[in-house]
Amino acid sequence: MPVHTILGATGGVGSAILRCLLSSQIPDLRINILVRSKSKLLQAFPQLESSSSAIITVFEAPISNEATLKICVKGASTIYVCVATNHASRKVDIALATAARLVETLSHLRKDEGSEYKTPVVLFNRSLALNSDVQMPIPGFAKRFMVFAVGAIYEDLLKAGALYAKAEKDGLLTCITADPPGLMDPKGTKATGYKFVQRGKTTASINYADFGIAMVELGQRREEFGGKIVGVSATGAVRIVILANLWIIFLGLKSRLVPF
Repeated sequence: MPVHTILGATGGVGSAILRCLLSSQIPDLRINILVRSKSKLLQAFPQLESSSSAIITVFEAPISNEATLKICVKGASTIYVCVATNHASRKVDIALATAARLVETLSHLRKDEGSEYKTPVVLFNRSLALNSDVQMPIPGFAKRFMVFAVGAIYEDLLKAGALYAKAEKDGLLTCITADPPGLMDPKGTKATGYKFVQRGKTTASINYADFGIAMVELGQRREEFGGKIVGVSATGAVRIVILANLWIIFLGLKSRLVPF
């Protein structure tokens, strides 16, 4: 019985992953979900309390609650890390803090279970802006400007990725890093297509709905993509949302330039 754990399921990526799993044909599926607000989750997914082919357990706690996190990830074959932020500030450490807590919890589980411990696949959502093997169709100066504006977020993601890589070398987990271009339409449910790109060019953006499905497929293809960094590109129409992304860049610039 495969156990899929979603850490953070009320944001755009986590919601898209959960929606994909609920509609999947994975036999005997169990889904463990860790969220800060169960009521918010049920408002978005009221069917979780009524009917579903999967066995679903919702845990309400912050990621820092080690006891709850340990129960949530115990026996998981696939762990989707969807605890993140789009709002840059002078200090952003949510990705690193989540990685540190997850790695620590898995270390305790391995110690408790000994030879019975099964190495999970961890799906880590990063950004194509940090991928040197895949290029987005945007001018170099625009990319540099974006990296400067939200640099604190990217630095946090790089630190988290380094921690997952270290844990992977220790045999604690297998990490698949998924690098999307600009994520669009967080509340949208219509998928229009995607593809995986490890070298070459991608689109400038992708729907959250498509990226969520891509994350689930990467987990299913763990033997092929385990330990790799994979770009994800759109193949269909993308619903562009300009203002929300400009606001993210504005907040990042403000944190960079305003000394208070």
